[in-house]
Amino acid sequence: MLENYKLDTDKNSFIALLKKGNKIALETLFKLYYDKLLHLSKNYLTREEDGEEIVQNVFLKMWEQREKLKDVSNINSYLHTMTKNACLDYLKHEKVKLGYIEQNLLNKTTINYQFLKDEAASLLLEKELEQKILQSAELLPEKCKEVFMKNKLEGLKRSEIAQELGISLKTVDNHISKAIKHMKFQLRDFLTLFL
Repeated sequence: MLENYKLDTDKNSFIALLKKGNKIALETLFKLYYDKLLHLSKNYLTREEDGEEIVQNVFLKMWEQREKLKDVSNINSYLHTMTKNACLDYLKHEKVKLGYIEQNLLNKTTINYQFLKDEAASLLLEKELEQKILQSAELLPEKCKEVFMKNKLEGLKRSEIAQELGISLKTVDNHISKAIKHMKFQLRDFLTLFL
């Protein structure tokens, strides 16, 4: 009975030393419990480095909150509980992080799929539009078609077309204007897709 009383007094004295900021008491506690707490953390975590970091943080947290140690009756249980809770918090955080990474990957995959799908649809639409432009151009009067093709498809300037075909700039402008009106009418179904 007397031995138990002396042990409690020693524990209380030890905790009192920690509360006062005695670094030797902290070092002693660290040497006594580090390996035990590391072993405990290994039961929860897969990487030893994570366990080492958690145990070091447990001692750091205990040191920073040493004034609260007055309520601690069993330092062993206190350190074990802190380590276990720190491991569980770490696992929860990793689960959230993993969920975020998985969600982010899913979002990227969905966006990439949508992009490819949209790109394929755009290419199909572009080919249809190109075909419709060529078909519509065939309906133009011959000279008007020739001016339009040189301007819009070959990229020649109006002055270059006038010189090449031996017609006035005003005639080129009239043909282009007539062709554009014709094309707007012929391609009206396509134009509504982009408006």
